[in-house]
Amino acid sequence: MIQWLTYISIVGFVVLIGIWLIGKKRSKGKGEFNPFDFGSTSSPWQVRTNEYTQKAYTKSMRVPFIKGIVSRIRMRIETLSVYDEYTLRREVMRIVFTIAALILSVVLVVLLIRPGWLIVFWIFLGVVFLAGVLLDFFVYRVEARLLSQLKEFNNRVRYFYQQTKMVDEAVYESIQHVGPEMRIQADRIYRILTSIDPDAELTKYEEVAPSRFLKVIAGLAVLVKDQGDIISERGSAFLRGLTSVNQELNAEILYRSKLTYQMRGLSVLALVPIFFALPIQNWAISTFPIMKTFYESRMGFLAEVLVYGISLLSYLLIRKMREINEAKYQATNKRVKWEEWALEKIPFLKRIVTSFTPTSFSKEYFTLSKLIKDANSPLKIEWLTLQRMLLTITTFLLLAGGFWYAHERQANSTLNTVVPDSLFAGNVTDEDLAVYQEATAFDRRVINDMRTMEGLTPDKLQAHVAAQLGIEDVNDVKVTQTTNRIVEKWMIVQNSFLKWWEVLIALLIGAVMWQLPVWILRFQRFLRYKDMENEVHQYLVLISILREFDRMSVYTILAWLERFGVVFKDPIQASLQVYDAGPEEALDQLGERISFEPFNQIIERLKLAIIRISIKESFDDIEMEREFYLEQRKEANQRSLQEKGSWANLLGMAPTMALTFLYLVGPLIYLSVVESQDMLMRIQ
Repeated sequence: MIQWLTYISIVGFVVLIGIWLIGKKRSKGKGEFNPFDFGSTSSPWQVRTNEYTQKAYTKSMRVPFIKGIVSRIRMRIETLSVYDEYTLRREVMRIVFTIAALILSVVLVVLLIRPGWLIVFWIFLGVVFLAGVLLDFFVYRVEARLLSQLKEFNNRVRYFYQQTKMVDEAVYESIQHVGPEMRIQADRIYRILTSIDPDAELTKYEEVAPSRFLKVIAGLAVLVKDQGDIISERGSAFLRGLTSVNQELNAEILYRSKLTYQMRGLSVLALVPIFFALPIQNWAISTFPIMKTFYESRMGFLAEVLVYGISLLSYLLIRKMREINEAKYQATNKRVKWEEWALEKIPFLKRIVTSFTPTSFSKEYFTLSKLIKDANSPLKIEWLTLQRMLLTITTFLLLAGGFWYAHERQANSTLNTVVPDSLFAGNVTDEDLAVYQEATAFDRRVINDMRTMEGLTPDKLQAHVAAQLGIEDVNDVKVTQTTNRIVEKWMIVQNSFLKWWEVLIALLIGAVMWQLPVWILRFQRFLRYKDMENEVHQYLVLISILREFDRMSVYTILAWLERFGVVFKDPIQASLQVYDAGPEEALDQLGERISFEPFNQIIERLKLAIIRISIKESFDDIEMEREFYLEQRKEANQRSLQEKGSWANLLGMAPTMALTFLYLVGPLIYLSVVESQDMLMRIQ
């Protein structure tokens, strides 16, 4: 199978290279064409490549695992460079294709040198590990450097603005004093300020800006250049805005620094069993050859799967806890609605799902509907039921298949594995190995004869063993020992079938999996609640800056909130679309769609600012609210650091402990006890 897979991979790789060379040759041979996206100097091959990369990007963002990889690469690129959206997507997919081709090449070379499924598995885990390390060293460190340089940039802008009182000049002078990551962003902000249409250029930049802080600074700079700065008793509105951004930056930088320090080295520690399980197994077999019976038995297989599973799960959870991203759980229609397709194309499936779906107006239906809404998920009740059904059935089949495979593996190991009779056999010579191989073949031959015997009894079996050994005395010691050994193997082979309690365990775990999609929705609701808190605090920062300007209106504030929003972006967009028909009705509609109390308080203040009082008076205590949110966020960050630190330390040590006790120490102790009992019985 491995050889066929290798041949197919080689042929596919050669075909891809051939297609690329043919396309390159044809692109040179053709003369007239209508290029797009690249200008008149583009070749047809470049045009087709661009079209393919744009489609590939859209498709890849719908696949969960690939979406995460593409998003991280995009984060890396847009942090270091500034592109328009189409160029950014093209560059991201070029890197993805390059990495995929490199991985495929390495896999093919290793398969040609040493074929084996285990080698492929090691390569895959190695790629995952290296990808994580690269993301840690490049993406997160670049983000940290960008935040530090952004703070320095703000201080420089403040210094030069106090000298020149001109925003564009202050930004231009600050470019020369910042690091390479921030210099690219600062140069883009300066080009926005000096462009013919700053608002249009600002909109383009907001689509690719790597940080919400950069969006606020760029938007504030454009606003001040357009409407001028407001000088009051409290000083410059622009400088106070920079101070607010610096407060946010300080909290973010400190949190990232402390979190990185607490989780240093834990990702590598979690993957220790992946790279040391096979060497430990080889050492144990070479030192204690009878350990081979454990590693090839049913319990050995389950222990191996458990150790690998704990290691991978711990690694993924640690990496997840290290991530510090902006809000992700926003309503979107870009996901592949495979549930809808399955219910429409498979008639009987819809009837089955309907029978398991809670009825309308029931308490469970109302609870699930509210949970889906709070989690901001695009799912429907029927889709959720379909997910739960498929997850339950798949888990049951995988577990039942795993138990069955473990039994088959144990039976095959019992019949074919050559191991010494004692744990303390030590190194085995070639002569001893030949004796063990002969004994194993003899036992296998007798067991095959036992399957065809009628009326099998212990005496009949012992007589058959004596006849096969050529010994006339049925009660000979060698005959008795051989018979006992064969009976032990026979019992193992006969009991190597799927047990009822194993099916029951698979059913129980499958029943637990029935609740997993609901638990995921609850977790998403928890994350979304945190996102909403952070977004409301960001809105307070924006409003505290915008309320100082004389020409500010409620519609303009809503437009700013929509530009910088993630969780509340879609409801605010809907409110802006109907704002001209009635401002109060639009705000009422916005309040009905969102049940988050801190955001509803902002809406109530905006209602007051429509007719009765000014925006500045409506938000006169906003600084006090911001201070409260800052203290609240500081306390939440401290609790988060403590919780993540304790959980990460536990997860980092769990794989090593599982490898030590489940894969080495535990089996050695068990086999030592069994061998000691056998030795005592023989002595007696």
